[in-house]
Amino acid sequence: MTQVDGERRLRFDAPLERSLVHRHAADEVFVTDHVALDDGRFAVAARLPSAHRYFNDDPVPSAYVDPMLLLECSRQAGTLVAHRHLGVPSDTAFLIAEWSIALDGEPAHPQPGTGSDELTMVIEVRDPKRRGESLLGATLVTELYLAGRRAASSTVVAGYPSRAGYESFRTRRRSSVAPLSDTMPPRVGGTPADRRRAGRALEENVVLSTVRRAGGRTVADLDVPVAHPVFYDHPLDHVPATALLEAARQAALSAIAPETVEEAGGMTGPWRVSALSARFGRFVELDSPTEVSARVEQAGHSRSVRVLFEQDGATACDCEVTVLEPSAAPVSAAPAGVL
Repeated sequence: MTQVDGERRLRFDAPLERSLVHRHAADEVFVTDHVALDDGRFAVAARLPSAHRYFNDDPVPSAYVDPMLLLECSRQAGTLVAHRHLGVPSDTAFLIAEWSIALDGEPAHPQPGTGSDELTMVIEVRDPKRRGESLLGATLVTELYLAGRRAASSTVVAGYPSRAGYESFRTRRRSSVAPLSDTMPPRVGGTPADRRRAGRALEENVVLSTVRRAGGRTVADLDVPVAHPVFYDHPLDHVPATALLEAARQAALSAIAPETVEEAGGMTGPWRVSALSARFGRFVELDSPTEVSARVEQAGHSRSVRVLFEQDGATACDCEVTVLEPSAAPVSAAPAGVL
């Protein structure tokens, strides 16, 4: 247990109810406790998994925690706080307009039994928008502490429309009812992106296909498997923000990863994403092709890559990914499999 700012101790021993974080699979729930602090902020506890087919899927043995795991924990924490502390009803839809995460250095991968897998998140609610007693939207700023040390910060700008309002809005924008993910083909098709260049060990976690170079950009088709246990834990009528951020990461890594040993210049370690930020201008639909393009905009030891998602002639999502250059230290071979 961890004590936060003199408040009661947070527990890490069991996950909370799945519906509080919009998950169907119990194994995908990481938050374990929550408390309102005296200063108006909220503290949420989570226990990081020691083995996971997505969040621990790294092409080389890693000593660092996956930023996408921290992002998912912050999503669960914000969803929990909205329901339990901000009065957002359980049947409310959650929409994300902006989302970002920045790591503080390279947080160490948790070791079971040491307490290093205990994540504490402190959330501040900014710019709440209300209509009467109903919360329509807010900005949630989260500081994440792993084993007592700050590991990252995350900010999300979220809206909370009613379920009926959401469905009406979606139908008006499309002029038709959006299909659900469980009615769509398993994959878009095409040749999956090279998993190691995309930073993945398992092809099931690759979300890009038909990668090509065009005009100084790396271009690919968005190809998120609709049966993916994390991105589509339950049926959705659009591509979720978490899948788009994963695609942005893979596109950025594919854009800068050297294609030959000569290009690598002796650097054998993995490229590491240290920050991601995204603005979502519209839904990414399941039944229309989406092009993902990545362009390196700043070179050096820390590289900035802009990633755009284009669908039906419009930009649906605009991302910036910061990638750290690997060290020249030798790295051992990848493990035979990921649990």
